Amino acid sequence: MKINKHSNIAKIIKHNKAAIEAIVSINPHFNKLKNPVLRAVLAPRITIEDAAKVGKCKISDFFEKLKPLGFEIEHEEISENINSNSSSHTIPTILKNAIEKNKIYELDVRPSLAKGTDPFNLIMQTLKEVPDDTALKIINTFEPIPLIKILNHKGYFSFVETINDIVYTYFIKTNQPVSDTTLKGIIKKVSTEEFETEKNKFLKKLKEIDVREMEMPMPMVSILSELEKLEKAEALFVHHKKIPQYLLPEIEDRNYTVLILEIEEGNVKLLIHK
Repeated sequence: MKINKHSNIAKIIKHNKAAIEAIVSINPHFNKLKNPVLRAVLAPRITIEDAAKVGKCKISDFFEKLKPLGFEIEHEEISENINSNSSSHTIPTILKNAIEKNKIYELDVRPSLAKGTDPFNLIMQTLKEVPDDTALKIINTFEPIPLIKILNHKGYFSFVETINDIVYTYFIKTNQPVSDTTLKGIIKKVSTEEFETEKNKFLKKLKEIDVREMEMPMPMVSILSELEKLEKAEALFVHHKKIPQYLLPEIEDRNYTVLILEIEEGNVKLLIHK
């Protein structure tokens, strides 16, 4: 597999699982890749260049570790500017208003990181407690690029500023959740007849899973895991208890077509394929 600074971390790991330990050896920040839940959510959203910014290391460090595993490095000019800011320098109006009114909830995740604990779950739980008109200000030592991308898809505006090597990342809800009007054409609700017609096209190449009895976040992790193993011309048939609103952008980013069939409360079917 040929790789460059734009190569996706999830695709690299899918090609060779040994890449997990190789990347982890670069910087302790990458230990989260060992956690299957975090890996399923974070890895598809970052490139080698993104990861280098997070870990404050060089892009060439990744090439050095991955080359012995059989990865072929594409020759190109490599930017080693690890301090560049990937976020917009313009503060969204709704976020600017919250800051001016001092409607800010601070969360310092540096103690968690110092203990070797990943603060992702703490951040997500805290967001549930923060009012919609209040900004969450995360204090960190690096720009949380994967988190920014995930929360942008969940309807949050973000802004990053660095002062004296301390990174402050602001998030605020835009009140624009995934809905029928925001979904692209590749994700749509259909009738029973339409669903069955499409499903019958994959009868001999259909994988089926039931996530209705799973505790969060296992439905999401299980579906993403099955999609990683899905071969061309195969489809994944999912029994779910609801429309997985936060999962849909993840699936959409992977360029899958998703048909949604709502049968009744607690019984939703998904057909996912390329």
